[in-house]
Formats: sequence, C-alpha cells, structure tokens
Amino acid sequence: MEAAGQESTPASYPRVKPDFKSELESFRTETLAKADTQEKNCLPTAADVQSEKAQRSVIEGIEGFDASRLKHAETKEKNPLPDVEGRCLNPRHLNPF
Repeated sequence: MEAAGQESTPASYPRVKPDFKSELESFRTETLAKADTQEKNCLPTAADVQSEKAQRSVIEGIEGFDASRLKHAETKEKNPLPDVEGRCLNPRHLNPF
C-alpha cells in the first residue's frame, strides 16, 4: 500500500545492485541438473467421483428425511421371557446336572 503523499513511480522502486544484475543476466540454465518430477496430488478416478456422489446423495436423503410421514406401530412380544415363578417350575433350573 502506498503511504499518503508517496507516488508509485518507477523511480521510487528499489534498485538492484549492478553485480547482482550482471549475475542474473549471465546465468546459464543449461548448467542446471535435470530432475524428474513426481506428481504427489493425483486427481481422483471416475470411480472415486461416483462413490462420492453416492455418499453425498445418501447424506442428503438422511438430512431431508421427514419424520412426520412415519406411521405409529405397536410392538408385540411374541415370545416373552418367563418370570421368576415360571423359571422355578422348570425342573431343568432346579437341577442343571
């Protein structure tokens, strides 16, 4: 940002020292060593994109679920456990061996 009263002109830019400038001008890129680059951040495959879309649709379905459309259901115990008296009447509980 510019301070009040200062102009942004080429004359106000910082100057590069002449010896540094000559080094940059005489630099030869052929002297650099060759390097093999490896891509670390691979793009997702089509299968990854499809699975993410499927997961997203499941989450949207859960978030948009309307609980008021559910019906009330009565639960019925068809095979209740015997009470204490019923277990005492069973001879297998009296003598397990």
